[in-house]
Amino acid sequence: MYQFLKAYGLFLILSGLTPLLLWMTGAISGEGFKDAALITTLWLIPLWWNPTRMRSLSAFIGIGIACLALPGLAYFLVYRQELTQSLMMILFESNQTESQEYLKNYFVWWFAAVFLVYLLVPYQLWRTLQPAQLSRSKALSYSIIAIMLALTSPVKHALQGHWHLASKSIDRHFGATAPFQLIFGYFNYQKQLAEVEGILLSMRKILPLKHLTEQPKPEQTTLVLVIGESTSRLHMNLYGYPRNTNPELTKIKDELVLFDNVYSPRPNTIESLQQVLTFADQLHPDDYKNKPSLIAMMKQAGYFTIWITNQQSLTGRNTMLTTFAKQADRQYFLNNQRQQNAFSFDEKVLTPFAKSLEDPHQKKLIVVHLLGTHMKYDYRYPKTFATFKSDQGLPNHALDDKQVDQINSYDNAVRYNDWILSQLISTLKAKRQHSLLVYFSDHGEDVYDSAPYTFQGRNEATPTLPMYSIPFMVWHSTDWFNRSTVFAGIQTHRQYDNADFIYTFAEMVGLSFDGFKADESLVNAAFLQDNILVGDPFIGKLKPLPGTQQFNANKLALWNPGYLAEH
Repeated sequence: MYQFLKAYGLFLILSGLTPLLLWMTGAISGEGFKDAALITTLWLIPLWWNPTRMRSLSAFIGIGIACLALPGLAYFLVYRQELTQSLMMILFESNQTESQEYLKNYFVWWFAAVFLVYLLVPYQLWRTLQPAQLSRSKALSYSIIAIMLALTSPVKHALQGHWHLASKSIDRHFGATAPFQLIFGYFNYQKQLAEVEGILLSMRKILPLKHLTEQPKPEQTTLVLVIGESTSRLHMNLYGYPRNTNPELTKIKDELVLFDNVYSPRPNTIESLQQVLTFADQLHPDDYKNKPSLIAMMKQAGYFTIWITNQQSLTGRNTMLTTFAKQADRQYFLNNQRQQNAFSFDEKVLTPFAKSLEDPHQKKLIVVHLLGTHMKYDYRYPKTFATFKSDQGLPNHALDDKQVDQINSYDNAVRYNDWILSQLISTLKAKRQHSLLVYFSDHGEDVYDSAPYTFQGRNEATPTLPMYSIPFMVWHSTDWFNRSTVFAGIQTHRQYDNADFIYTFAEMVGLSFDGFKADESLVNAAFLQDNILVGDPFIGKLKPLPGTQQFNANKLALWNPGYLAEH
């Protein structure tokens, strides 16, 4: 048995070192190393059945694992992140010159020393291996145990007939472990890229807006759209929250137009932005399929478009986000993590943002998609931003220590988000261009904010105000062309569904087209306040968001005939 333990150690070093390092550095949870430890037992099965060929089989298996594990180790050494299908999209879509520049910029001499040690230790273990003896009955027993350890979750789903869940379970558990990491990553890259390309092909067939015109601009124009993540305005000092979560934006509050009654249409990123960045809304959820997106509209107006994102780019859930990004003329994908519970600080966006401002195009739109305050909150800010550490400043709701810790982490993430936004604005301001920046969050988050103060997160089936209450603010240069007509004396307290953002943005930047709805533009005098309808529009009845005002009940009745009778 000792020989088998040495072989197990050999395989575990090769397949488990990178997930162990990722865990030790705090980049990801320990789940990856645990999976590696369990899955490595599968490599012992050939040895149990052929113990006399211990050395030759171990060499064959070890070399295969090492060859496919080295890219993941190299990527960790450079970025302290996990190798994923998102990274593969970037690598495979880069040209040869960019790949060569990557190697020149990031490969340093000591990488070779690390690789040598990484290979030398297993080699020394391999040299000590000796042929062993094991009965067939024990080989069978050990093999069954190994398979049960490595495949418990997918087998359970398969026995219940949930083949999709079984497939996802295999991908989740095997996807972080060499050699499956590269194999699964490449397969998922091809699969998800095909889905993105399919949606893009459909979007390219959508007819452009009719009679699109733009008011003349005095000089080179830069538009910036910053999309936050999971950030509730109810935790922002700018909007009355008692804690100082906005020290930087407060300094420039007089330069900001703050709208304080804006709501997201849905409490999840993909579903929300599918409406916010298109002409779809809760009453017409399929319109993103037959009308241009905001990116397409701006490109039609002659803007060079750039998409900078710190969101995961090529996962099953993020296909729609990647599609929006790939509609742009240039993309920067900065978050290649396989799971959300990993560090990818939003300061990553600052360098490509500054670079994008140098772009010489006369008109450009830069979209910056932040990771914001997404769960798990501890992963969203550097330790230097861990400002809130007690219950000071929190409402007295008899919160326990765990709840206080969660709120503190969320508020620290909001404070870091404040710094990121201030950096984007100050960088834009320093360029002294004719420019406008709009920021909103995709949705909010309930962090023990609603009675009975026991829930944290989002649930569309049981909506609460914090899940949908989002910040919405505008900064513009002092010479912005329509500042005196659009922003002067603007009413900032009107109730607004951000699903209609495309009309508001069009008016802010001076676009008009057939089908433009002035009553859906938050900055138009003809704007009519919105009912905030929540729920999944594809499967059930919509209802007003509790805590918001209701306007035009007859309009509600058209969508949900039972509403008036129920109320």
